[in-house]
Amino acid sequence: MPELAYVNGVFCDLADAKVSIEDRGYQFGDGVYEVIAAYGGRLFLLEEHIARLERSCQAIDLAFDFQGCSIEQIIHEGMARSELSDAMIYVQITRGAAPRSHVIPNDLTPSLVMTFKPRRSLPEDLRRRGARVMSTPEIRWANCYIKAITLLPNVLARREAAKGGYDDAVFVTVEGEVRECTSANVFMVRDGMLVMPPLTQAILHGITQRFLLSCADGIGIPTRNEVLRIEEFRNADEAFMSSTLGEVLGITSLDGRPMGDGQVGPITQRLHEAFRRRAYGA
Repeated sequence: MPELAYVNGVFCDLADAKVSIEDRGYQFGDGVYEVIAAYGGRLFLLEEHIARLERSCQAIDLAFDFQGCSIEQIIHEGMARSELSDAMIYVQITRGAAPRSHVIPNDLTPSLVMTFKPRRSLPEDLRRRGARVMSTPEIRWANCYIKAITLLPNVLARREAAKGGYDDAVFVTVEGEVRECTSANVFMVRDGMLVMPPLTQAILHGITQRFLLSCADGIGIPTRNEVLRIEEFRNADEAFMSSTLGEVLGITSLDGRPMGDGQVGPITQRLHEAFRRRAYGA
C-alpha cells in the first residue's frame, strides 16, 4: 500500500498530494502540527494529541472548527485505508492560502493535511548505546509550548550535531538552564529521583513526557519538576529523552563526556519497558 495523504477532505497517494504555493504554512510557517503513533493498529494517546493540537491553534489564534471537522474520525479512516498496523500519522493545520502578506486576512479557510506512513523504530544499536548529545545555545522563540511548524532553529541545531558526530543537541540558555532536545523532552535521574524541567512556555509540554510520569508512578519511581542546570545535568546518574517516535532514549554522553557510567541506566530501561507494555496494551 502506498504511503497515504489527506489534504482538505481528499485522501490520495502521498506522491499526489499538493497544497497551494500561497499556503501560509509554506510562506510563513504559520501553522501547528502533531505526530501520533499507532502500535498494532492502536492509536496511542490520540485524544491527548488532538487536545494539544487544539491548544496550539488557540495559542496562535488559528480558528479551526474542531467540532465540525472530526480529526479523530479522519485519522481512523486513514488508518483503515492505509492498512497500516504500526503507523506514524502527521497532522498539520495551517491558517490557509492567501496572497503573501504579514497581515492575516479575516476570511481564511484553514488547511488540514495528514500523512500516514509506517512507524519506524530507532536503530537497535542507538537504543543500546544511548544517544550522544551536544549542548547548544537556546536561540528559539519564547513560546516553544506551542507545537508550531516553524522549526528552523531545531533543524539547524540537529544539523550541527550531526556534523560533529552527535545524535542530537540539547538547548541550554545563557543562564545555564537545560530546556530540551531538538525534537524531544529531557529527563535526568538523581539519587533514584526522576527530574524534569518545569512546564513553562519555554518548552514543549510533551505527550510522551506526561505519559512517562504515569509510568514512573506505576513502577514506584518518584518524580519532581525543577529547573535543570547544565552542571547538574552533566553529573546526573542517568539522563534520557522522550518523544512520540523515539519513545524513551537514553543519553549517555554530553559534549563528548560520559553521563553517569556512560551506559543506558537501569531506570531509563525500566521506564522504556513500562512504556512499551502500555503502548501495546499489555
